[in-house]
Amino acid sequence: MVLFALVGGIAAAFWYFSHDATVRRELRKAPLRRIADLAEGERARIVGGVKPFERTLTSPLSGRPCVLYTVLVQRRVQSGKNSRWKTVIDDQQGVPFIVDDDSGRAIVDPTNARISLETDTRTRSGTFDDPTPAEQAYLASHGVSGQGWVFNNTMRYIEAVVEEHEVIAVLGAGVREPDPDARPSGGEYRSEMPTRLRLTSSAQHPLVISDAEGTTRT
Repeated sequence: MVLFALVGGIAAAFWYFSHDATVRRELRKAPLRRIADLAEGERARIVGGVKPFERTLTSPLSGRPCVLYTVLVQRRVQSGKNSRWKTVIDDQQGVPFIVDDDSGRAIVDPTNARISLETDTRTRSGTFDDPTPAEQAYLASHGVSGQGWVFNNTMRYIEAVVEEHEVIAVLGAGVREPDPDARPSGGEYRSEMPTRLRLTSSAQHPLVISDAEGTTRT
């Protein structure tokens, strides 16, 4: 029982200090603001639905249109009687996208953001299970082979994407700029032009993005 408790405690500690756990804790603790109320330079959490801005991406494994994806590819490595998963590809790609919370809009540039997403697809290939054409192409694009000396390597592929209409949380500070796609308040010609936020990462304060934690609007 002591051994099980020790192992469980170590596993819990690893999770608590992992990238995903720290990102989600930071989002959970951050103050929530409506986009319309978030002042320029104020660092807070916004929550809203995703819309494409100028273009979208295609996720490399599942082929879904998206604005952001992460892919983790790991190879099983045998060491004596034990085995472990070795990360061979850790990929994160995104394009600027819109977050809309009904009060206003924000343009989010995910470059250099700290990201934690829920897994959307998880697949494997192995000795008698060849990688799919998409998996083979993705491995090749990163200079990785799924082939061992004789048989296929045992590999696992973990992909997460942010698609249109998905609700996400973003923590960061931004600048205000005119929103050419929004109506002036009151619908009158002389009314003040609405603004939108533009959120980007800085060296000191990277954006924090998740579709898993901090996405409640309360």
